[in-house]
Amino acid sequence: MQNKSTINGKLFGEPTQASASGIAFSLATVLPTLLSVLFLMSIGAGDYAQTDWYVYVSYLLPQLAFAITAIWYLYYLKTPVKKAVESQKCKPRYFLLAIFLQIGLFSLSELNALFLQFLEQFGYEDVGIRLPSMDGFGFVGVLLVVAVVPAVFEEIMFRGILLKGLKSFGEVGSILLCGALFALYHQNPAQTLYQFCCGVAFALVAVRAGSVLPTVLSHFINNALILTLTKFGFENFSMSVFTVIIIVSLACLIGSIVWLFVLDKRKEENEKAEKAEKGEKGARKRFFTYASVGIVICAITWLAVLITGL
Repeated sequence: MQNKSTINGKLFGEPTQASASGIAFSLATVLPTLLSVLFLMSIGAGDYAQTDWYVYVSYLLPQLAFAITAIWYLYYLKTPVKKAVESQKCKPRYFLLAIFLQIGLFSLSELNALFLQFLEQFGYEDVGIRLPSMDGFGFVGVLLVVAVVPAVFEEIMFRGILLKGLKSFGEVGSILLCGALFALYHQNPAQTLYQFCCGVAFALVAVRAGSVLPTVLSHFINNALILTLTKFGFENFSMSVFTVIIIVSLACLIGSIVWLFVLDKRKEENEKAEKAEKGEKGARKRFFTYASVGIVICAITWLAVLITGL
């Protein structure tokens, strides 16, 4: 009888970081659709789309797909869970940098509006994002499902699993590709530009810290801030106050980037590690070969959403 590792090897080839990350991206793209089909089959026919519980489930299914993908990833690379968790330890300063960087990203918050205005010139109409009710304690539930859970599982997937498989592209290349795939995965044309910026910023922190824990914090702050402003509105800020906030935010963004790119002491250590990754023959080809299913599906869906909105 063949053991599981032999079968796994025949299906996906010998385990490498690049192939594991590529397969993981495709799995994370396909699984939400499969889980959605199973969910719809289990609840049967009915008008559920406008109910809060249905919207909650629609947010949780992709995160469940990420969790399943992460479990497969550890199994494929034969990595013990304990070892994977211990490898995420990092210095406290990266948590502080993640907070400052996220404050800085607020200065780019108008990118969505500007990019949406650009698309609207071609007739595009954004349908917006459906959220469960945030009245009363509903805000806590939305915060948990839309801010906490995605911050954990999306960071594990993109700045953990995916970023490791992109190291053969070099530091800058891997950071930019990670941001691009993060934005593409969300399949929302109106938010693509801002999501790309966030994806790049989170990837930069993860590379420097050697951990996704600071980016989990940054991702949570980002989502929680958006939800808070959605609930209470921007109109509570006067123009002068808003201008001061943007200036402070921009200063935090510039300061964080300068520190991470120029002053960070882990930079040389990371550059040495990259040389070994670049020497891995065929790593780039393997990644794109295995990630191609997910990339094509995301690209088609992104284009479909764009065309539908026109």
